[in-house]
Amino acid sequence: MKSAIPVKDAWKYCPCCGAETKNVGQQPFACCACGYRHYFSPSAAVGALIRDVQERMLFIVRGKDPGKGKLGLPGGFVDAGETAEQAVIREIREELNLYVTDFRYLASFPNKYEFAGVTLPVTDLFFVSAVQSLDDIVTQEGEIEGFRFLPAADVDASMLAFATHQQALAAFLAGQ
Repeated sequence: MKSAIPVKDAWKYCPCCGAETKNVGQQPFACCACGYRHYFSPSAAVGALIRDVQERMLFIVRGKDPGKGKLGLPGGFVDAGETAEQAVIREIREELNLYVTDFRYLASFPNKYEFAGVTLPVTDLFFVSAVQSLDDIVTQEGEIEGFRFLPAADVDASMLAFATHQQALAAFLAGQ
């Protein structure tokens, strides 16, 4: 499989005038024909740290790449026009059929997300979240293969799909 390339290297034509660029890979993108400039700023994503009454952390088992079959914290990308707080509530509902009752911001970390052969810069924002109940978990079909409750301190980085999830767990454990 061909390795993913940074998004800034994927831009070959100006999105405004269609001119072929002579400066592929530069930040910012600057069109020589019309002068359009584009900064390759990161997308935003959210993750939730949710614990059960036994203080175990809730992890999803990813159903798609990147990281198919690995563990992850529930969450996903922030939609246009949506706050990070709205996104964490929506993502938990979509992925696990859970209702967030409270949350607090924990930390953020830079990430890279490979999709369709392109590597996108992402800023992952993590929230310690409480939910109404863990009794009615229903995983999002096609996205999530399952879920597990594990002690956060016992989760090894190799088990996780993203390094930022390990960083969030470490930040959580440091703050307890």
